[in-house]
Amino acid sequence: MRFDSTRLLLVSALVLMLATHALASSGGPPESNMSGDSTVLNGCNCHGSAAPGAASGPSTEVVVSVSGVPHAYELGAAYELTIKVEHSSNTAGGFMMSSGGQGTFSWADNQSVRPAAGSDDPASAGSTSDNISHDDATDPAVWLVTWTAPAEDGGDLSFYLAGNSVDDSGANDAGDHWNLLSFVINSPSTTSAQAELGTRTISVGDYNSLFVSEPDEEALAHERQLEIAEGVFVTGNALYFTSLIALIIGAVVQKEIMERKRGEGPEWLAKELAYPQGLRRAITSAVTFLLGLYWISNGESAYLYGLSLFISLWAAYGVYRTVLAAKREPKVMDIA
Repeated sequence: MRFDSTRLLLVSALVLMLATHALASSGGPPESNMSGDSTVLNGCNCHGSAAPGAASGPSTEVVVSVSGVPHAYELGAAYELTIKVEHSSNTAGGFMMSSGGQGTFSWADNQSVRPAAGSDDPASAGSTSDNISHDDATDPAVWLVTWTAPAEDGGDLSFYLAGNSVDDSGANDAGDHWNLLSFVINSPSTTSAQAELGTRTISVGDYNSLFVSEPDEEALAHERQLEIAEGVFVTGNALYFTSLIALIIGAVVQKEIMERKRGEGPEWLAKELAYPQGLRRAITSAVTFLLGLYWISNGESAYLYGLSLFISLWAAYGVYRTVLAAKREPKVMDIA
């Protein structure tokens, strides 16, 4: 029992260690990556070299962009920034952004943003900070934040942005990719012309890669199997019901031929019964025929309009049989 307990504790500790490694950054990247370097400057390599089969550096497949960036900032002015991380197959992602301690970031409560780990302003969580990151992996990977410029001229300001695109598998595997972006906002004392240029969008990455996704052979094979299975099902049902209807029609035609050959037909039906019966069948035939045409015009399944048209024809045949029955001469046994 002691041996089992010890082994259980060891296994539990190992599972917790692995889980911690896989999920530690799901609530935002750490200040330093696995190499001990700054994450915002060097990237989050927990989704790079540590992931088997993944690239060890930034990937141009990931397009990291920020819009609303001024060419030159005005003292104390607030700028609305949109941070976006895009990938051809991944839609979820995270980010980390640094203003180098110049100015402050703020955000609305509905944005998954928090002060970055190691920020100089951790006490203002949920309101402002000079370095920010995602709070939880976001899908789509888009965040709206406000950067307020410093009240004093701090010269040209450098910004750094790391964007991570994840495949939402719950682990930092080869399906995750990241990229780095840096830019400069010029000092308000640079030129007045730059301040009049308005804002801009800055991005890094290969935009063409957003429209080219590597095919998943396993997924393609699965889709082909589904198409084959669906084709067999549809074709089999179509042949079955076609054969069934052909047999029914053939049997009816054969019966009509035999009755005419022998001079037989449906039994006599009194007119007071024939009229309501024929009317019911005629209405059924007309309604189902119109319903079938409606379903055909709306592109509904053949099983719907095919069944409706078959019922319409069968009801019309019933009208024909009712007319024949009403026209027959009554026999003695019918009158009695």
